[in-house]
Amino acid sequence: MYKKILAPLDGTKHSEAILPQVKSLARQCGAAIVLLEVLEPLPPHATVAAPELIHEGAAQRASQVRQYVHGIEEQLRKEGFDVQAIVAHGAVVETILSVAQETGADLIAMASHGYTGIKRLLYGSVAGEVLHRARTPLLVLHAEDDND
Repeated sequence: MYKKILAPLDGTKHSEAILPQVKSLARQCGAAIVLLEVLEPLPPHATVAAPELIHEGAAQRASQVRQYVHGIEEQLRKEGFDVQAIVAHGAVVETILSVAQETGADLIAMASHGYTGIKRLLYGSVAGEVLHRARTPLLVLHAEDDND
């Protein structure tokens, strides 16, 4: 049924909550898994105060993200999955949609933080925006907060 499953991650346990479903589907369908983490660009005003420090911090963050996503890739490969990890730069929603198209993903599987109220206003909803804009089928899991 599915040949390639895109699983966007954000470095949190919340986002990883989708991985058991992704693994189950990949096993059932013989699908490849594409792990994606998106690094958003720094806002233009961020580098005005201390550009060297900001760029150094951004480079360190990029390195941590690569280690994180490639660590999950290695773990899944050891479990026998056909898996590819991608670290991309750009706006999160647009990058998820573009990587889905570029990789030929026929399912996007992601966890949602399930923010409501003021948190949703402050943080937005990546899953909600992907849901409204994706042409690819979407599997969304509401990941419970550790405090729930």
